[in-house]
Amino acid sequence: MNDTLYSLGLLNTSIGFVTAGLIGILFGFFLEQAGFGSSRKLTAIFYFRDMAVLKVMFTAVVVTLVGYQYLVALGWLKPSGIYVLETYWGAQAIGGLIFGVGFVMGGWCPGTAFVGAASAKLDAFVFLGGVGLGSIFFNELYALVEPLYNGMHAGQLYLSETLGMPTASLVFLFALAAIVAFAACSWIEKLSSRKTPDALKNSRKSPNLRRNGLAAVVLLLFALGVLALPAAPEAAAPGASFAARDTGLLGDVARQTDHIEPPQLAALLMSGAPDLRVVDMRSPEAYAKFHLRGAVNIPLDRLAARAPAELPATGRVVLYSNGGIHSAQAWLELRHMGWTNVRFLTGGILGFWRDCLTPPSLAGLTDEQTAAAQYADFAKSKAFFLEYEPSPPASGATAKAEAAPAALEEPGLEKHLVDTAWLADRLDDPAVRIVDVRNESTDYSTAHIPGAVYLHIEALRTNIGGIPSMMIPAEAMAATLGRLGIRRSDTVIVYADDRLRDATYFATALERVGHPSFAILHGGVVRWKAEGRPLTSALPEIEPVEYEGWDGTARFVAGFEDVKAVLNDAGTAILDVRPPAYFRGEKSDEARPGHIPGAVNREYTEDLVKGKGVWKSADVLKSAYGDLGIRKDTPVIVHCRTGHQASQTYFLLKHVLGYDNVRWFDASWTGWAARPELPAATGR
Repeated sequence: MNDTLYSLGLLNTSIGFVTAGLIGILFGFFLEQAGFGSSRKLTAIFYFRDMAVLKVMFTAVVVTLVGYQYLVALGWLKPSGIYVLETYWGAQAIGGLIFGVGFVMGGWCPGTAFVGAASAKLDAFVFLGGVGLGSIFFNELYALVEPLYNGMHAGQLYLSETLGMPTASLVFLFALAAIVAFAACSWIEKLSSRKTPDALKNSRKSPNLRRNGLAAVVLLLFALGVLALPAAPEAAAPGASFAARDTGLLGDVARQTDHIEPPQLAALLMSGAPDLRVVDMRSPEAYAKFHLRGAVNIPLDRLAARAPAELPATGRVVLYSNGGIHSAQAWLELRHMGWTNVRFLTGGILGFWRDCLTPPSLAGLTDEQTAAAQYADFAKSKAFFLEYEPSPPASGATAKAEAAPAALEEPGLEKHLVDTAWLADRLDDPAVRIVDVRNESTDYSTAHIPGAVYLHIEALRTNIGGIPSMMIPAEAMAATLGRLGIRRSDTVIVYADDRLRDATYFATALERVGHPSFAILHGGVVRWKAEGRPLTSALPEIEPVEYEGWDGTARFVAGFEDVKAVLNDAGTAILDVRPPAYFRGEKSDEARPGHIPGAVNREYTEDLVKGKGVWKSADVLKSAYGDLGIRKDTPVIVHCRTGHQASQTYFLLKHVLGYDNVRWFDASWTGWAARPELPAATGR
């Protein structure tokens, strides 16, 4: 069985573009061979001197009709793979009239005009110019003609259904009509010609006449063969009569192939089934708040209109709404329209949440083995659909599940992120210097990683140009590192607790002076303690040094002018990592509420496994930022309120995930809001 580009969903792809181009070239070639590169030949039909236009049209239609029947009967083509245009009586009648008048006046139709233009026919260029102007007028006047354009909608009409006769019989009768039309055209041409009686007599003996007769016999034989062909091997295409469409519908219900259970759908989605299309029929607002991973949003009231273009005729289509009623009704309507590959999700999104995303411990299971098995399935679903993975449950069926991170794998020193094992192996290395930046100095005094020195993160912030909480200049940062006994040749490892932003802020300051070797301890002291690694309260002796060779250029830091320059640049993302309420302007601690116009919002905490001080997995993070339109090569400027939280997202995107062009806006919203001449927006 062959599939069409429509059934494979490839129309709007490069393959579809190339195929359309090749078809267009062949179409133009055959039109040229038929003489359609001449407006004289085209308009000759109106004077009954040359009926080539009618002959070509009849030939195209009858060959398509007969050939289609054979392709379907041989199993080489699926009826559902053909998209049938819907009928709009008013628009098509008026449009046909305009088309005909234009043909009579100009001698061209759009297709033949391109053929004429390829032959450098001046009148063809004039005609195409008129087509372009007409398209512009239509666009500008669309509001006036829209009632006609969308009015008198009759859906997908089929001639065999309208006439109440079998398709094969209709095709045979049309072939007979074509043969009669060919003969009539030849007779009309002879009557309207200026040939002498002797010339007409000789024309009856011409080879062309014998060839036309042979072609008519061959066409008639093929048309007779259509009557003997077996019925189509599969259900009718979308738009077929209700009697044909309804065949097998109740059988689907009886066989329970009308629906799919939530665990089945979850398994298909997690396995990456290539032929699966999941449709969320809820409102765009509900879809934006939560939807199944991989689902597309087609609201219920738009489903019928968008189905022909967006739902494949092959593969599997699954519909869901909040519950099961609307999706079941939509399934029935799509089956009536001819889609035989559609199912609805039992219980809708609420049923999916209940069956796949509710902890087994809430089900009151008493069988510990059953609970463990169900928990394994629950853990996979939770990780895939909610972007984190729970930890295994404690012994006992009623024990509460405790979430464990689907943590990012530490990529190593070259990506400025190391794990506890890496640091534990280097505690005695004099070239490795450890810095504790936890918010409370008492935590450091009580217990810290051996050899670590302490620095409060606020020591790296100051007032610059009237803007508070700016990062200290590179010169001051170099002096701070010298006081901590850190040389430029040292590898610096910084850690915090679950406030990862403190560690990333220090790391960003290291980058600002161009320190060559540094990394964050992923999981910080929280993971270090959990793994039972050594801690101490002994304070190390610090020998101050002069930090030499610092670089103050800080090319990754964006200023006000840098941000203003990209306000109207759709290719650059301004990423605001503050909480959504502050982004929308519902809350504010600054001179003005709101956000930078055009910015997108993802709170910095969304990147972390809650309470663990570690980032989520790379795949989850890349997918989340991809949903915001931010990919590896997207230029990004990251900011928050004061630059502190933004350092965490900046560090993640640039160093850990390896995005190509990421900058950090130090002044952030505090500086922007304080300047009334700079624009601000509220809402989403």
